[in-house]
Amino acid sequence: MMPIDPAVRSLIAAFRKSPRWDGELDLQLLQRLWPVLVGPELAGATSVVAVHGSRVVVNVPDQIWRKQLIRIRPQLLARMNEPWATPWITEIAFTYEN
Repeated sequence: MMPIDPAVRSLIAAFRKSPRWDGELDLQLLQRLWPVLVGPELAGATSVVAVHGSRVVVNVPDQIWRKQLIRIRPQLLARMNEPWATPWITEIAFTYEN
């Protein structure tokens, strides 16, 4: 996993201040950055599917993945907040299809 370049962080911060920025753009940006934030293996098995305020919903393959990711939730939160100058994600929910 690569660290987010400070220039990219400041660019994202500037874009987020735009009156046209919304939750949909947060979702799209998170989806694009997902492989950089969590690495290709985890990104290949999981996906960011929704943003509800400060809560991000991640889809996982099954209950086993969900349990494993709950264990590393604090580290995932830290990585997911890294691109933003001001951390705004406070919760991750894990979902899976039966």
